[in-house]
Amino acid sequence: MTQPQLFLYSLIIRQADEKAKSWLDQKITQLSTQFSKQAFYLTFTAASRFLGKTALNITANDLADANELSAGFYPENWTIDRAARVLFILYLPSEKAESHVEILEKLFQTAEMNELVALYSALPLLPFPEKYMKQCEEGIRTNISVVFEAIALNNPFPAKYLSENSWNQLFLKSIFTGRQIGRIQGVRQRANAALSQICSDYAHERWAAGRKVTPELWMPIAGFVNDEILEDLKKLKDSTDILQQQAFVLICLESMNSKAKELVNQLPTLKEQAEKGVFSWESISAQWHEENKS
Repeated sequence: MTQPQLFLYSLIIRQADEKAKSWLDQKITQLSTQFSKQAFYLTFTAASRFLGKTALNITANDLADANELSAGFYPENWTIDRAARVLFILYLPSEKAESHVEILEKLFQTAEMNELVALYSALPLLPFPEKYMKQCEEGIRTNISVVFEAIALNNPFPAKYLSENSWNQLFLKSIFTGRQIGRIQGVRQRANAALSQICSDYAHERWAAGRKVTPELWMPIAGFVNDEILEDLKKLKDSTDILQQQAFVLICLESMNSKAKELVNQLPTLKEQAEKGVFSWESISAQWHEENKS
């Protein structure tokens, strides 16, 4: 087995009963020794029936091992059948990109909801990743919540391979739909001027309507602070919401804008806390969603 295959297999068998393990071993042997498209499709579809949908017990060590396989790969909240389907995908013949893509394209076209979740979850581990950029872009437009989350959250593929326009769409849709931005990989690394301006415009619309603005919105803007956005930062600084103030401090500390560097000195206690790592974008994101559960 390859390292990704062994990792997923180990997660599954430590929770599977003997009957499920026997079925899994049989299918792996079949796929690895006498692969056929028909057998693969049938096995992929049958995973939940033979293995169940129990949540995987993921440990901190498991997450560290996952990150070693692919930086940012984070199989949190996966089920056994999801892991098994990703495992089966990793047994696809990879000698030729065309045949690999053809097999998965058919699955993307015919898959039901949970199968789509597994397909998008597999993206960080696939060979020929550039061949699946368009498929990822199509997935962003889905109206199925769990499918979108499989693409956007805890998945390093979008940050690595999406175009700037598609990345901006993913970020904004995540904001619009209330996703936890702290679980999106590569937000600050994929920051860009266009997205910074869009975030500012969105904040103005929300403020004009008297509505809340998640402090996560500002995660991508530190490298693009101009006079207009500086005024937005002043609004965050003067907020009565500590999370907005924390976001303000992090932006100013990350920014190279001299006015922002000066402005952050007006909140010395929070500045000191940020420098000591007392709070972070991830903690702001998690706390915001905990406080604003519907």
